[in-house]
Amino acid sequence: MPTIADALISLREHFGFEGFRAGQTEVISAILEGKDAVVVMPTGSGKSLCYQLPAMMLSGATLVVSPLIALMKDQVDALRARNLPATFINSSITPAEQHARIDALRRGELKLVYVAPERFRSGRFVEALQRAGISLFAVDEAHCISTWGHDFRPDYLKLKAAIKALGSVQTLALTATATPYVRSDIIQQLGLVAPPTFVSGFDRPNLSIEVIHTERELEKIAHIKRLALTHKGSGIIYASTRKAVEQVATNLQWQGLSVAAYHAGMGDGVRIKAQEDFMSGRAQMIVATNAFGMGIDKPDIRFVAHYQMPGSIEAYYQEIGRAGRDDLPSDCVLLFNYADKNTHDFFIEGSYPDRQTIQSVYDSLISTRLQRIELSTKEIAQRSGAGNEMAVNSALYLLERAGHIQRVASTDNQRRVRSVVLLDSEPAKLRVNPNDVAGRAALERRKLREILNFCYTDYCFRAHILDYFGDRHHARQCGTCGNCAPRSYSGSLPSLNDSLKRTPAGKAARKGRSGSLELVVPREITDDELLRVRKILACAARMKGRFGKNVLASTLRGSAAKNVMQARLNELSTYGLLNDLKQDDILLYVDALILARCLRITPGEYPMVLITELGESVMRERERVELTLPAGGRPVAVVELLASTGELVNVPSKTMLETYELYRRGISVADIASQRNCTARTIEGHLADCVRAGLDIDISHFVSESERLLIQKAVAEHGADKLRPLRDALPESISYTMIRFVIAELQQAGKLESQPE
Repeated sequence: MPTIADALISLREHFGFEGFRAGQTEVISAILEGKDAVVVMPTGSGKSLCYQLPAMMLSGATLVVSPLIALMKDQVDALRARNLPATFINSSITPAEQHARIDALRRGELKLVYVAPERFRSGRFVEALQRAGISLFAVDEAHCISTWGHDFRPDYLKLKAAIKALGSVQTLALTATATPYVRSDIIQQLGLVAPPTFVSGFDRPNLSIEVIHTERELEKIAHIKRLALTHKGSGIIYASTRKAVEQVATNLQWQGLSVAAYHAGMGDGVRIKAQEDFMSGRAQMIVATNAFGMGIDKPDIRFVAHYQMPGSIEAYYQEIGRAGRDDLPSDCVLLFNYADKNTHDFFIEGSYPDRQTIQSVYDSLISTRLQRIELSTKEIAQRSGAGNEMAVNSALYLLERAGHIQRVASTDNQRRVRSVVLLDSEPAKLRVNPNDVAGRAALERRKLREILNFCYTDYCFRAHILDYFGDRHHARQCGTCGNCAPRSYSGSLPSLNDSLKRTPAGKAARKGRSGSLELVVPREITDDELLRVRKILACAARMKGRFGKNVLASTLRGSAAKNVMQARLNELSTYGLLNDLKQDDILLYVDALILARCLRITPGEYPMVLITELGESVMRERERVELTLPAGGRPVAVVELLASTGELVNVPSKTMLETYELYRRGISVADIASQRNCTARTIEGHLADCVRAGLDIDISHFVSESERLLIQKAVAEHGADKLRPLRDALPESISYTMIRFVIAELQQAGKLESQPE
C-alpha cells in the first residue's frame, strides 16, 4: 500500500509541487489507506489534487463525476499539459468518440476520466464501466446530491446505484460548501459507511465581507464603479438574471469601465470570448450569472460584488471564494435591496410548481388527443392556465421523470423542433409526489430566509457564515468585515457622492457603513413626539385617504403650494400644526408610522395614505407604539427595508425579536407573556409580525389547517383591508388572532399586499 511519503515523491514527479497544502495530507492518506471519505474545502484550496494524485498512484482508473462540461475540459487540458493520461466523457463529444474513450479506459490507457452525471441515466454506460477497472470514484460538487444543498441535481441520485454496480468501489465526495446537514445527507445518498469527514475550514481571512443596503440601481452602479477605480486587480459582478447581466454590463460600459458579460443564454463563441477577455485582463470586470465561476482560477480577482442577493449562503460563499486566491486582501460586497427577494421567490415558484399546476399541464397535453405534441411552453401555459412559463417547464420535467411523457428534439427543414410524446395511452393518475416538490420548495425558502438574516445581521459577517457551516472558530469579530471595522472598509470603498438622491427617511437617518442607510431600533417615543404623531394621524384621518404622503406633510407644514390650496386643505383644522418642522422631518414620522402600521399606503399608481384602526387608537391615546425614529447618539441596529415602490415594509422591532427568541426556545405564549409582563394577545401579535417578516414561526400552533382554509377563503372574498368584515364572515370559534396569523402568512408569501386595519 503506498504511503504519504510515496505521495510526496509522486507529487513532485507529476505536479511539480514540493509539499501539500493545508488539509490535503490527511485526505490523501485516507484515500491511500483504501477508505471512503467526505472532503469539504474552500474554493481554491486544492480539492482536485485530493483525487488527481491518488489516481496516478492507484491501480486502475479514477472516475470523476463533474457537473460542468467547461470545468471538465479545463481540468483535462491542465492534466494533459503535464502529460498525465486523462479525458472526459460528456454530451459535447459524439457517441463514436465516447465509445472510443471507454475502450481506451478498458485497455488501461487512462488514469483519470471525467464524466457528466447525466451519463449514469444509461444502464449500458454503467455496464461498460464494470469492465474498465475503476479503483476510485470521485464525486465533485457532491452537495448536488443533497436535497438540502443549494444546487440539487436529480441525476446525482443515480450515483449510489452506480457505486454499488462497480462493486462498492472506493468513493471520495468533495465540495466547497456543505453544512453539517448536507454532509450527513451526502454520506447517506452515496451509501458510504462511516467515512472520515475532512473539513479543512471555511475561513478565508483575506476576504473582507460587506453588505451594503441600497435603494436604487444608481447606487449599485456607483458602488461598483468605486470598486473598479479603487482596486488594481479584476472583479466579478454577479447578477440574478440574464436580463440583469446585460443591463448592468451596459450601464458600467457607459461609465467608461472595461466590462465583459457572461450568461448561459449567450452563444458559445460569445461566452468563450467574454471569459478569455476577463482571464487575460483585457476586461477588468465580468458581469455574470452563477453560470460563471466553477473552475475559474484567476489569482488577482480583487473584488466580487453581488448586484443582487444570491439565493443562499452556500451559493454566496462559493461565489465570493473566487476572490483573493493569491491570499492577498480582496473585497466581497453584497449590494442588497429587499425587493431582490422577489426574483428568488419567482424562481422558487417556477422551479417547484404545486400539484394543481402539474395536473393542469398534464390535462392540457391529454386534451390535444395527440401522442406527439408540438406546442411551445408559452402555448402550453396558455392552454393550462399557468401564468408562470418557468413553472410549466418544471411541470414537464416532473412529468417526464415520472414516466408520463418524453421530450424529444428533431430537425425539420433545418429547423429544430421540440416535441412532447405522451407515454400514457389514456389519462392516468399522476405519479408525481407533490409533497416532495413542496418539501424542496420549503427548503429553498428556508435558505432564502437564512441569507436575508445574514444581510441584516449586526454580528460579524465572517463569524455568521462560519457558524452557518458549523465551522468551529474562536474569534467573535474578524476585524475586517463591514460590521467589525466599518471605518477601515470605507477607506477602500468611499461613501456615495452627495448628489445621489435619498428618501426622506434616509436623509434623516444616520449614514451607516460605507454609505448605506440604516434606521434606529424601534423605541418608545417621548411625550413631545407623541403629540406630533397624534397631529399627523389626525390630519391623515381628515384627508380620508384621498392624498399621498407628500401632500400630507405639506398640509401639516402649512405649505401654500398650489396642490394644497386647490384641494382646500388649508381649511382643515390640522393645517400648519407642524409648521416648526421641515418637510423631510415630517415624512420621517410618516414613514415610521407606516412601519408601525398606524398608517398604510394603498397599492396602485397613485399611492394614498390611510389611517388604520391602530392609528386611530394611538391618535386617541388609547394605545402607544414604538417608532423607528432617530434619537441623539443612539446606536443604529435595524436596517431600512424598502420595497421596489419605495414603501417601507415590516421589520420586527427589538421587543418582537425578544419574543421570537423565547418562542424559539419552546416557551409557551402564556409563559412568554408572564416573563415579559405582557398580555398573551400582545405576544401573539409579536409572533404574527415575525411571520410577516419571514421568521420561522409554525402558525399551526395557533390555527388549524381547516381554520386556515376558512380564513383564506374569507380573505379572497372580502379582502384584508379591515379585520371586522372577516371576523363577521367566519365562525365564532375563529378569533382575531387566528385571522392576523393567516394574513401575516399570506403577506410573507407575497399573496397579499395590503395591511389590515
